[in-house]
Amino acid sequence: MTNKFGLFVNLDYAHKAQSECSMVWQKILDTLLQYGFSFQKRAFAINTEKNGDELSLDVRSLFDDIQAKQNDFYDYIIDCYILNLENCTDLTLPDTSNSIDVEDISLEELDTIGIDYDLLFKKNN
Repeated sequence: MTNKFGLFVNLDYAHKAQSECSMVWQKILDTLLQYGFSFQKRAFAINTEKNGDELSLDVRSLFDDIQAKQNDFYDYIIDCYILNLENCTDLTLPDTSNSIDVEDISLEELDTIGIDYDLLFKKNN
């Protein structure tokens, strides 16, 4: 089963220089794109067979590799979390919570499940 996850990373732009944050962001972007993430809607997204815990371990390992090359790497990160995007609501889409779901069903299916119905218009044969 494939899972779709979003990885959200927020850097400390309030306390770090813009140029340094840009450099760190580029390292994160390059590393995650190489791993198989894409960048969508301010998040790194990936479809994977892994579960959230397995993916978290992989991302921690990738970030540890960056930290090994740049000792203060983690000092730039304020927030970093993974969400299962299958369970998230995109608030940019219209609210359909009060909508009526309409499903096409054939008369044969109604007969099969035993639902009585009357046709409003009958064909003249």
